[in-house]
Amino acid sequence: MPTAVDIAHLPGEGGIGTAVRNTLGWMRHGIDHLAAQHRRYGPVYRSVFAGYQVVCVADPDMVLSIARDEQTWSTSLAWLTFFQGIDPKINAAKVDSPLFLDFKAHRDARKVFQPAFGHAATASYFEAATSIYTEAIERWVERGQVSFKDDIRSLMMKVSTRIFLGVDDEAEKFERALIDYWEGPLSLTRSPLLSPAWRRSIRGHRTLCEMLRSRIAARRASGGEDLFSRLCAKSQEPETLVDDDGLVRLMIGIKSAAFATTSSGLTSMAYLLATYPEWQERLREEALALSKGRINYEESGKLEVTSRVWKETMRLYPVAPYTARRALHDTQLGQWRIPAGTFVMGMISVAMQDETLWSNPRSFDPDRFTEARAEDKKHKAAFLPFGIGSHTCTGMHLANAEVKAFWHAMLTRCRFSLVRESKARHTYMPAGIVSGDVQLRIERL
Repeated sequence: MPTAVDIAHLPGEGGIGTAVRNTLGWMRHGIDHLAAQHRRYGPVYRSVFAGYQVVCVADPDMVLSIARDEQTWSTSLAWLTFFQGIDPKINAAKVDSPLFLDFKAHRDARKVFQPAFGHAATASYFEAATSIYTEAIERWVERGQVSFKDDIRSLMMKVSTRIFLGVDDEAEKFERALIDYWEGPLSLTRSPLLSPAWRRSIRGHRTLCEMLRSRIAARRASGGEDLFSRLCAKSQEPETLVDDDGLVRLMIGIKSAAFATTSSGLTSMAYLLATYPEWQERLREEALALSKGRINYEESGKLEVTSRVWKETMRLYPVAPYTARRALHDTQLGQWRIPAGTFVMGMISVAMQDETLWSNPRSFDPDRFTEARAEDKKHKAAFLPFGIGSHTCTGMHLANAEVKAFWHAMLTRCRFSLVRESKARHTYMPAGIVSGDVQLRIERL
C-alpha cells in the first residue's frame, strides 16, 4: 500500500483487509455500502479504496466547501493518484486532461474544448445520435428482446465514437481500450509485474494515444463536425495553442469521462421504467405528444417528465460516487484535522439520499423534482450528479440531450418490461449502475 499521511486520529478503519473489503463493497453494493459506512463512522471517516488511504466526507456543507475551495483542495493531485504511471508524459503537456489540472492550467484546457460543447455543436451531436438510436431500437423491436446493459454500452460507444471522433468502424476497438484503461486504477497494486489489470491499463492507454495521434493531421487539414475535429482546429489558434501530445491527452480525458457514464445511467433508467410501468406510460405520452417522428435538440427541452425521471435515476443510482481532492495544506473539516496531502472524497452520492434533504429518499419519486417540491434545491450539495465548482462536467448538457434523444426514440416505438423481475441493487463497475443484465422484453406499439 502506498505511503500515506497520518490520519489515524480520524474514525474509521485501515489496513489491507479494509482495502479489499471496502473496494469490493463499493463495487458490489454501491450506495448502500457508502451509506452504511456513513451511519457507522459519521460525516468524516478514514478508509482504504483501491489500495489508497482516503478520507470520506458525507456532510453536505463540508462537501460543498471542499468542491469550491481551490486554495485548499486540488483535483489534479487527487486524480493523478489513480492514473499516475499509466502515461509517463502525463505532466509534460501545457494543456492536458481537465481532471489532471488545477487553476489557470485547468481554465486554459476548458477554453480549448468548451466551444466543442456549445449549443450549435451539441445540436449537431444530437442529430447524429438520434440516427444511430433509431437504427438500433428497430433491431431490438424486431428481435422482441434486448440485453440492455450490454447493448446500450455498445450503442453508446458507437454514438460517442461517431460524435466525438467522426468514425464508425472502430467503436469496438476504442471500447476495449477504454475499458482496459479505466479498470487499471481500481487495482490494489500498480505494479505491471503483479497486476494484469494494470498492464492492460497501460496497453489500453497506449492504444488510445496511437489511434488518436494518427488522425490529427488529417483532421486539421479537412476539418469535420465531430468533437475531435473541432478540437484539432481550436488547438491551432494562437490563444489556445496545444501540441499533439496535449491534444491527445485532452481528448482521452474527455472521452474517458463520457465512457460508461451515460450508458450506465440509461441502464438504470431502463430498469426503473420497466419496474414502474405507470411512469413508462407517462414518458411515452409526453414523447408522443411532442412528436411521433424525430425531434431536434430544441424540441427535446420540452421533455420535462423525462428529465425528472432521469434526475431521479441519477439520484437513486448515482453514476459518480464522489468528488476527489487532495489537501494542499493542513486544514480543518469541522472538528477533524486534515493533514496536507490527504486524499479526500466528497461523497456526493450519499448526499443525494440524505434523509434531512430528501423525503423518503429510498423511494422512486420523480415528482420530487417538480418546481412545487424542488427537493433538489433544499441544499446546494443535495443534487450534484455532474459535480460542482470549476470541475463541473462540461459534457453534462450533451449527456442530458443524449438521454432525451434515446428515450424519445425508444418510447415512441415500443413498450418494454423485464424478462425476469428482480429487486436490483446499486453497484460501481466502475461507474454507478443497477445490478443485473437488465434483460428487456420488447413489444412494438
